[in-house]
Amino acid sequence: MKKVRIFFLMALAVVLVSPLFSSCSDDELDGCGLTIVVKDATQPDVRLENARITVSKESGSIRREGVSDKNGEAYFFFDNEAIFDIDVAYGDEPFIRRGKSTVRLKHGEVVTKDVLVAE
Repeated sequence: MKKVRIFFLMALAVVLVSPLFSSCSDDELDGCGLTIVVKDATQPDVRLENARITVSKESGSIRREGVSDKNGEAYFFFDNEAIFDIDVAYGDEPFIRRGKSTVRLKHGEVVTKDVLVAE
């Protein structure tokens, strides 16, 4: 019985002390995250896979490109806060559908932006 009691007290001590060793900075984002969700304008519940995405600022030198995954999502990371233009192209010539939007990124946050693609 004494061994069970010692085991229980040791396990309780580990549970209580372990949060003290974790760092808050591990959970914080050092920069700005962006998740873009590409959706069909006529059916907003439908997400579009393989859409080509460009995130940029017209007068700036920062430009990122990506492709939406099977969930219609694409992920980007930037070092600083900014306001960016989002351009999406979906489909092949001559039937390319497009969508546009603007997003403001905030330091330490992941911003999610839906972009609707129209005919």
